[in-house]
Amino acid sequence: MKFKANLFNGLLGGALIALSAVGLSSCSLVKEDLAECPVVEMRFIYEYNMEFANAFHKQADCLDVYFYNSDGKLVDTRHITDKSLLSDENYRMTLELPGGAYHAVAYVGMGCEKTSFNHINQPAIGTHFTDLHVKLDHQALQDKSKARLHNHYYGSVDFTIDPDKSQLITCEMMRNTNSIQIALQHTTGEPIDVNDFNFAIIDDNDDFQHDNNLLTTGEITYIPWNTENRTTGLSDESHIWGYDQFHAALSNFTTSRLVYDKDTRTTLHITRADNGDTVLKVPLLNYILMFKNDRSGLNRDDMPDQEYLDRENSWNFVFFLDSDEMWVQTRIIVNDWEVRMNEAGF
Repeated sequence: MKFKANLFNGLLGGALIALSAVGLSSCSLVKEDLAECPVVEMRFIYEYNMEFANAFHKQADCLDVYFYNSDGKLVDTRHITDKSLLSDENYRMTLELPGGAYHAVAYVGMGCEKTSFNHINQPAIGTHFTDLHVKLDHQALQDKSKARLHNHYYGSVDFTIDPDKSQLITCEMMRNTNSIQIALQHTTGEPIDVNDFNFAIIDDNDDFQHDNNLLTTGEITYIPWNTENRTTGLSDESHIWGYDQFHAALSNFTTSRLVYDKDTRTTLHITRADNGDTVLKVPLLNYILMFKNDRSGLNRDDMPDQEYLDRENSWNFVFFLDSDEMWVQTRIIVNDWEVRMNEAGF
């Protein structure tokens, strides 16, 4: 009997060693008297918008997460390309990291097939988080088919894992891409042709450090991904405006992160297609910030300028041209608000 007992104990010990080899701890064994294993999960949210509501599950289409240890070295990566998984508002990423302090960096949009942003050097195990360096694909500045940037989001979080406790860690994301629509309209209401103009947005915002701050690398020029003429009837309001059709020349852009406090100003420059003469040249962010309090419903001083630019990501401008197709410098509409001014300089 002693031989049989020793044989049984040996078999049991071997089984436990085998379970340990595949990463199972004793709490994974099916026993009613053992507590559940601690579970560490990470939740991703995108509430850094003007609605102050989570839109991550509606906008995320792919997700890359890089985990760095207390020495700042990359120890694990996760790549999610299943959009249906990310669209579940209850999605949580289960982490399998040993106890300790960590720094996680997350990107949405970079792991997708049509990404517009890329790593200068692909993060590898053992590299430092300060080695992260993301840059806009410059083909988007030259090729109209790629000028509509794929949405890009950044997030980071510091956390500590206690191996004896379950945890839910929240990583907050920020959107880095913006949609800007420019409309030109004659003050007389007469037709206008988008092909008579060249549209460009000039900035310096294509190069990101590890913390999502911009590096100064020099001016770049965005081209529109779409230009078109639009006309709509005014029905019974024609007697008010003096014409029965509304004509506009539209130009659509997407840009990288808008940052106000930098050397290069974000500038819209429209020229005539036939001779290159300037029709208008304006600092866009000045006009955006002019309406910060209206859009947020808050006092202008309650939200920092940069936070406002980071939370808002869609802008519509209407500029009015006179009979010589020069900007009427006393009238502009930004989103749904009109401003009249005497000076239009920088």
